[in-house]
Amino acid sequence: MGEASVGNSVGRVVAVLRDAGRAEDTVRRQQAVLDRFAAFLAGRGLDTANERVCIDFIANQTGVRLGSLREPVKDRAVQAVRRPVVLMADVLAGKAVDVDRTVVPAREGCPARFRPLRNDYVASCRRRGNAEATVVAKDRAACRFLAYLVEVGVDDLAVLGVRDVSGFLLRQRGLRRKTIAAMRSCLGDFLGFLAAAGRTPRGLADRLPPHRHVRHESEPHLWTVEEIRRMLAGIDRQSVTGKRDYAMILMTARLGLRISDLRRLELGDLDWRAKQITIVQHKTGRPLSLPLLDDVGWAIIDYVRDGRPETVCPKVFVKHRHPFDAFGCASSVASRLSRHAARAGIEFSSGQVCGMHSLRGALAVAMIGDGTPMPVVSAVLGHASSDTTQAYYLRFDVERLRGCALDVEDVIERDWAGEVGA
Repeated sequence: MGEASVGNSVGRVVAVLRDAGRAEDTVRRQQAVLDRFAAFLAGRGLDTANERVCIDFIANQTGVRLGSLREPVKDRAVQAVRRPVVLMADVLAGKAVDVDRTVVPAREGCPARFRPLRNDYVASCRRRGNAEATVVAKDRAACRFLAYLVEVGVDDLAVLGVRDVSGFLLRQRGLRRKTIAAMRSCLGDFLGFLAAAGRTPRGLADRLPPHRHVRHESEPHLWTVEEIRRMLAGIDRQSVTGKRDYAMILMTARLGLRISDLRRLELGDLDWRAKQITIVQHKTGRPLSLPLLDDVGWAIIDYVRDGRPETVCPKVFVKHRHPFDAFGCASSVASRLSRHAARAGIEFSSGQVCGMHSLRGALAVAMIGDGTPMPVVSAVLGHASSDTTQAYYLRFDVERLRGCALDVEDVIERDWAGEVGA
C-alpha cells in the first residue's frame, strides 16, 4: 500500500458513504472512527498513513493487533474500526473507493478443475428438494473437501481412499462438535453422490470415522415471564434497530415463531382486517396461521412506519445496512437477543442455550402450565405432531423433570427394608 497525504480524506470518505446511500447513523459512526484516526495521526506528527499505521490505530482502539489490514477477523469491534480505516487507506492511496467491496478478500472457493462436478452436486441437492440453507451448507462442505484434495495432491477421484477422507476430517478438529457433526453429514452426502456418479469407489460414505454428538447436550435457558418482560422493556424503541429487535423478539415470545420464519415473513403475510398471520413454515413446508395479537401488531406498525428503511425488499424485517435487504440464513439474531438480555441484567449459566429458539420453549412451558392442551400447543409452535411437542417441552420444563426424579437413598432404603422383611 503506497503512502499518501492525509489531507481532507475524512471528508472525502464521508461524502462517498453518503453518495452510496448509507444510513446517517452509519455515516456518523464511521466518521467518528475517522476523526479519531485523524487525531491519532496528528498526535504522532504524521501526515501520511500506510498499512502499518492503520494496524497500529486499530490496535490502539481495540487492543487487537492484526497481522495484515485485510485478514479475516470475527471481532465486531475490530470490524467496526477497520472498515472506515480501510476506506480512508484507499482514498490515501488514490484508489477508487468501493464501499460495497468486502474488506476481507473472498476465500478461494471450489478448485477450477472440480467446478463442473460441484455444480452437478448442487443441482442434485436442489432436485432432491433440499432447503436452500441445506444446499449452501452442503456446497460449502464439498468445496472445502475438494480444495483439501487439491492441497494434498489428490488429482484423481477414482483413487480416493478412506485415508484421504479421514485426513480432511482431522483438519476440522478445532471446530465445535456440532459443526464437525454437520460437516461429517454433508461429506457423507457428497461421497454418496460421487459414488453414484461413478467418480469414486463405493462405500466411502459408510466408512466415515464415527463422531459422537449429542444434539441437545446443552441445557436451554428457561425464561421466566418477568425476564422476558424486563428485557423487552429495556430495548431502546426510539432507535430504528430497537424497534426492529423489539418486534422480532416479541413475535417469538408471544407467538412462538421460528427465527427462520421471522426472517422470511413478508408484509403480504399480515392480514390486518382479520388480525391473522399466515405463512408456510420454512422448516416443515406446512401452512401455519396465528392470531395477530394487538401488542404484536402495534410493534410491527411502529417498526414499519417509523423504523424500517426504504427498500424494495418485501420482507417485514430487514438489515439496517445498505442495501437494506433480507436477513440471510446465516445472519445471527441471537447475538442481539443476548445483548438486550445483558442490558436488562439477565444472566445465563455457563453452557446454556439462550438464542431466540429458547423463547419458543418458554412459551410452550407457559402454555402447558396454564392448562393448554398439547395439540393446541403443537399447532401454535408449528410442530407436526404432539409427540414432537412433548419431547420438545420436556427439554425446557426442568423443574417438572426434577419432580419425576427418584431419590436414590429412598430407593435403597426401601429395597433394603424389603429384603430384611422377606
